[in-house]
Amino acid sequence: MKTKTIIGISMIAAFVFFAIVIAGSYLSSSSVSTNENSVENRVNQTSSSNIAGQLSSAISLGGAYPSPIEKILVYRDVPTKLTRDDIISLGKKFGITTTGTIKDGPQGWGIASDDLTIRAYLFNSGTIEFHNTNRYANVNPLDVPGKLPSDAEAIEIATNFLRERDLLPEGAFFKRVEHGKMTQLVKDAEDIVTWEDVQVWYGRNLNGLEVKGTKISIDIGGNGDVIDFYSNWRVYEPFMELPLIDPEQAFAELKLKGMPVDTNRQQSVMIDSISLAYLSKPGSQQETYLEPVWVFSGNVMENGKIVRPVVEYIPALTDEAVKSLPS
Repeated sequence: MKTKTIIGISMIAAFVFFAIVIAGSYLSSSSVSTNENSVENRVNQTSSSNIAGQLSSAISLGGAYPSPIEKILVYRDVPTKLTRDDIISLGKKFGITTTGTIKDGPQGWGIASDDLTIRAYLFNSGTIEFHNTNRYANVNPLDVPGKLPSDAEAIEIATNFLRERDLLPEGAFFKRVEHGKMTQLVKDAEDIVTWEDVQVWYGRNLNGLEVKGTKISIDIGGNGDVIDFYSNWRVYEPFMELPLIDPEQAFAELKLKGMPVDTNRQQSVMIDSISLAYLSKPGSQQETYLEPVWVFSGNVMENGKIVRPVVEYIPALTDEAVKSLPS
């Protein structure tokens, strides 16, 4: 089980619509397709997060390529038209019954409780957010070790909560559990956990493939209370079937693009699996279609030992296919 540690998050007290940004609310992964014909140009225009220091082309494949797939169904985004009634309905799902704090803007709608501590947001992109600012990432007597449900109980609480409020759409599947924590550093002793919650994450399947970048997360605090929620779940409709590059060409592009490794060490990357998926953009970015990608999963290696896991995406559509996409 992966544990996420939060060290110091300050919550904004005033209710300013779209001004709240919770760390980790939006996925950082993104992908850029191109119309260029050459492999080099396709790779150079594909975004890459180089968090480890440098990009290495020392990439090996530990196994056979998957069977080529000729075509894939591409989906395009369905524009969302939100109304005041939509944000009122969302607010009720999270226990917000007042309507005096409703705000609207170019990106969507927001609503809050009278004391502004309970807030919900509905964005035109399909993103939904809910925050209990008295509880989430805020030291209090309820959200502490010993008062939290077990991971299994949190999964049940979260799933029931979402189903009862029609917030768990078709295609959603349970993915993992994490723990958010705030700690107090103690010199020459074990750090003290001053705040903690249980985060239940769900992914999305569409057309038999996982939609990377699309997620639902719901945070369960003490007494089994829901204290935070985030959903990046766009509405799509089928567009057309389009041809794909084969896995071998995608791997060649991956080697040209490179994968992040430590700058000061002799590290390489071993790819263990290659699969096909869709990749949605973060809720804060505009999207016109759902991009198919080849997913390369493996590990950064050093002296024959695993250093850390790594995943990269390569756009899967041919250049000719990209030209036929909606812009």
